[in-house]
Amino acid sequence: MHIARFYWNDKIQWGIVEGDDVYALDGGLFDDPSADERLCALSDARLLAPIDAHENKVVAIAANYGDKAGRDGPGIFMKQPGTVIGPEDSIIYPRIGVRIIHEAEVGIVIGKQARHVSVDDALDYVLGYTCVNDVSANELTNSDIGAGMSLRWKHFDTFCPLGPVIATGIDGDNLRIQCRVNGQTHVDGSSADMLWGVAELVSWVSDVMTLYPGDIIPSGCPGVDEIKVGDAVEVEIEGIGVLSNPVVADKD
Repeated sequence: MHIARFYWNDKIQWGIVEGDDVYALDGGLFDDPSADERLCALSDARLLAPIDAHENKVVAIAANYGDKAGRDGPGIFMKQPGTVIGPEDSIIYPRIGVRIIHEAEVGIVIGKQARHVSVDDALDYVLGYTCVNDVSANELTNSDIGAGMSLRWKHFDTFCPLGPVIATGIDGDNLRIQCRVNGQTHVDGSSADMLWGVAELVSWVSDVMTLYPGDIIPSGCPGVDEIKVGDAVEVEIEGIGVLSNPVVADKD
């Protein structure tokens, strides 16, 4: 099932996408939702990021591919609310940007409140999965090193595209992840290569902070590459769909 947050009929609402049609949500979003009456054609609705960033949080995972290097878990950081954009929204290339990179990731969408959840029980707290592009100003990882810690490179507005839907009933630990720039494939990986799987990530984060229904955990990326003004970036994840965003210059 594909659950979407969308704008139609002059309001923001949740529904279910089936083929080229959008249906009303029967039941609660986090309580066994199903499709009710048809609302509109998908082409008549504007898909939005599947999160209200001012009510829910994005808890991102760092260094979840490659080498564990003796670590007992991955890094955790937050994406500030202004980073969140939806399908077809523009990624704004910062004025000070030198090397901006894409990071295609599987986003874990939390379905019920979770705190100190065991690995064995963690999947019971997952509603589904969405596409994430954890855009980063890579060059600032060097310039921001100092006496204090800075994650400025992750926090520029528009640096967290999400969508196009939340997919349920799929295996988040075995999804093909692709990122294309101007139609050319830059990354082709799989969540099967994550160092810590979905259940471990939910458990790990829930030991640090309470997770609430609608929170999203980007699970780390299998590869990165550079993007520039004028590029069209696509994140495609098996079973979810394609998240597309153009890159534009900061004119403000």
